[in-house]
Amino acid sequence: MRAMRETVTPIVLPHVIDPTLATAARRLVDDARRIVIFGHQHPDADALGSALGLAWALGALGKECVVAVPDPPDAVYASFLPGLDSVVTALEGDPFDLVIALDAGALSRYGDLTTRYASLLADVPILNIDHHLTTTGCGVVNIIDPRAAATAELLTLWLTQEQIPIDENAAKCLLAGIITDTRSFEFDSTTPLTMLVGAYLMERGARPVEVVKPMYRMKKYPSAKLFGLAISSLQSAIAGHLVWAAITPAMWEAAALPVGTGDEGIPSYLIDIEGAEIAICFRQTSLDEVRISVRTAGKYDATVITTQFGGGGHARAGGCRYQGTLAEAEAALLGAARAYLAE
Repeated sequence: MRAMRETVTPIVLPHVIDPTLATAARRLVDDARRIVIFGHQHPDADALGSALGLAWALGALGKECVVAVPDPPDAVYASFLPGLDSVVTALEGDPFDLVIALDAGALSRYGDLTTRYASLLADVPILNIDHHLTTTGCGVVNIIDPRAAATAELLTLWLTQEQIPIDENAAKCLLAGIITDTRSFEFDSTTPLTMLVGAYLMERGARPVEVVKPMYRMKKYPSAKLFGLAISSLQSAIAGHLVWAAITPAMWEAAALPVGTGDEGIPSYLIDIEGAEIAICFRQTSLDEVRISVRTAGKYDATVITTQFGGGGHARAGGCRYQGTLAEAEAALLGAARAYLAE
């Protein structure tokens, strides 16, 4: 077995990004000294892993990179995203030369970072890299491909196409984005190329178990308690094809967690219920705002629902926000889901 491993040919990823776009993006990076890399609101592991992975890669080229998100990252990511402690929610220092916006294609998805720090971002070009089906692009250069299972997959392909080295820390961050956006390569967005990119990152030192175990097999006590409280609200309709659960501020308080944190994995658990084809998790973060996660199975596309309410995502997972009470959000989203199932 040892001899066979020693003869394995190193993985070479194909060049699949439009060369004109790839070169234009590289030119923006080459011309910049100080770069801010944006992740979207309530950043998930793909947004954070992509941003940190890119920061590690570009930092090795001598670029000064700042990773910024509008909301603090969840602590669960700290165990497998090197550099997470460097992520900021406020900008300071010298003006930036370039904004790289990752994992969302509308500036509104990056909160108020662009308006709060307009003086540091004045006349700064934006490079946008995203994989969501509903993305139109917000940059002067947009690399968007919904065929990619994760932004981290697309970003890895761009880095290798431009011959920008990916070290172990960058590989760990990028693989985390792919694993979490495919739920460990389970979603049908996973392609042979996704698997090849994952293998390439493993070749550079990333280990899937470091992501899979904390994300899907281990929970801290407060998160486990929140999980139980959320599942206690479980309801179903249409012979079990539609299931939903709600998380309220009182549940976060009972679990001793800050509102909006510790709920990873709950939407995915809902769609795993036998017979479920549409699963919705309602997160009431305030009296007049509800964050919504939609998961689907079979022929159903989550974005058919989420785009009706200004959100987006991809076929198996989507999200949106609802301005209103929890009861109003449930009535609206469940109504849309019922109508979709009835088609």
